[in-house]
Amino acid sequence: MKRGLQAILLCSLLFPFFSMPSIACKDVIVVGDATAGDFNILMKVRDPSRPGPQVLCIVESGYRYRYHLPGIKGIEREYIVKHRFIGVVTKGDAPPNIVKAGIALSDAGIAYGDADSPSFWINPLRTSWDDFDWIRYACQSASSEEEAIDLLKEVVNMHAPGVSENLFVVGPRKAYVMEGDAVRYSVKEIKDVLVMSNYPKDLWKYRLLKRLFISRSFDFEKVCSAGKGSVIRLGGILGVKVLGVGKNGVYVKLWPMGKKIFIKIGEGKVVGPFWIDALGTDGRLVNLRICYKYKVWEEEILNRLKERYGKIDVKDLMNLSRLHADDIKGIRGMCERFNKATAICKIPYKHFEYLSCMWFAPDQCSSIYIPVHVCCKEIFDPYENGDAARLAREILDLFGHGGFSSYANKVESIFIDEVERAEEIARSLIKKGKDPSEFLTNIDLELQKQAYLTELFVVSLKKEGKVIPVIWGKDYTSSVSRFFALSDDLNRKNLELLGEITKSIARLRFEEMKVTGNLSDCKVKLFENGIEEIDKGDFEQGFLKIHAFLSGEYTGKIGRNQSKADLVIFILVFLFFLLVISIVILTLIRNKICLFSK
Repeated sequence: MKRGLQAILLCSLLFPFFSMPSIACKDVIVVGDATAGDFNILMKVRDPSRPGPQVLCIVESGYRYRYHLPGIKGIEREYIVKHRFIGVVTKGDAPPNIVKAGIALSDAGIAYGDADSPSFWINPLRTSWDDFDWIRYACQSASSEEEAIDLLKEVVNMHAPGVSENLFVVGPRKAYVMEGDAVRYSVKEIKDVLVMSNYPKDLWKYRLLKRLFISRSFDFEKVCSAGKGSVIRLGGILGVKVLGVGKNGVYVKLWPMGKKIFIKIGEGKVVGPFWIDALGTDGRLVNLRICYKYKVWEEEILNRLKERYGKIDVKDLMNLSRLHADDIKGIRGMCERFNKATAICKIPYKHFEYLSCMWFAPDQCSSIYIPVHVCCKEIFDPYENGDAARLAREILDLFGHGGFSSYANKVESIFIDEVERAEEIARSLIKKGKDPSEFLTNIDLELQKQAYLTELFVVSLKKEGKVIPVIWGKDYTSSVSRFFALSDDLNRKNLELLGEITKSIARLRFEEMKVTGNLSDCKVKLFENGIEEIDKGDFEQGFLKIHAFLSGEYTGKIGRNQSKADLVIFILVFLFFLLVISIVILTLIRNKICLFSK
């Protein structure tokens, strides 16, 4: 009776501990020799503590606002933004309101991310600062990675944090992870790759609940033999009890209260906060490995990244962001539920004040990543007003988790190529002493429009119950060929969407040709005529002329007409082949008749 009461009391203490939501922010740093070139990357998958549509905002240098200090009186002071930055915020958390960016990229070429790490070491006052205040304080002022870390430390020294945090800082020269709460911090420089989520590592020893219930440290693990009735612990109250051992596996449960779980030999499973590997058995004892489950989660993601070590680029992190729990041993997916967003910040070693680029997806599972360079003067409205986030939610409802990813991948491959092409042009402008901001703004705006229009196209066809064609090819020219081939198969509404995408493609290439001085009178005429034909509703002719503008060739036929010509050639060749066979057979028959007549 006494033991039962103890178990009930223990479970009541643990209830809030285990009822914490499974979703959480995830951050990945890739720098130095791990990347595919002269750049560093920070990715943050945001599961926002402030729910709602995830949007982008631009905060300009010189912007002034008032905000309270974290003291008892909560006295307000004025802050002035020194470094312009782009932020990922929940709708409503942008100017003129206080900016609450969960991910930020400044024109100092520094990216910021965070992941809450719950603890009791917080400022309990109403005037305490949250994680967004912490990021903003550093982002708006820091000119270097070291200065960013110093400013983050200042927040701790003010005892401002109302939440314990893991903070991630990546610049063109260095990268850091900082664990902090209201009274202490730990800073570590990252030389290649780091993966982390909502848990402490260096500050584990100060997290009383984790030490009391789970393990003596984040990295601690045991490999041991155990028989029926054994309880294995990592230094905490909780453990894993062996219920039975067989030749093929072991039955275990979380101790003191948990459901029965079977683990096959050679496999592993999550048991409460633990990960258990069944290594082998003699039928009586079983060899087990036990550790904190997020240690294995980190190992799984790091192993994927190590396979691409030295070649890691934005595309690899896009793919990583779309992994679900089933892809990561059932522990925690990078993509979970909804109202999430992801930003991948790519920071070059040189010209970072212009070429640092945030790739943003309002929901990485159901939207196309779009680029926003840090120097851009504006962002396509749907990514600022929440329409893109709402459309992503609609796609998620229609296609489910993972149902849109392969489609998005095709578009993103073209976008990445186009951005690299634009950045080369921007470098040449910088070399000539020119500001590439307007050029990059125009390129980014068109790519943002193309992503949004593609998503509208897919949703429209899905709601109509029609098969969704793959409209994007390997590049713009082949994509417009596909648009042309679909001219007779789509209704007016969907053709208009393809028309708008085509016009956006043409505007992007026109902008590029204008800046590089490659515009001829012939190309200008094709561009203008193509746009005019699409606006008039003659989509076939519009697609033909824009295709010619892109390819530099005008034959009056592409796509479907070319396919018909190929079919005619095939039929003629086939008929010729039949004729030859017939002649051979007739010759053989004639020879046989002659032979018998003799």
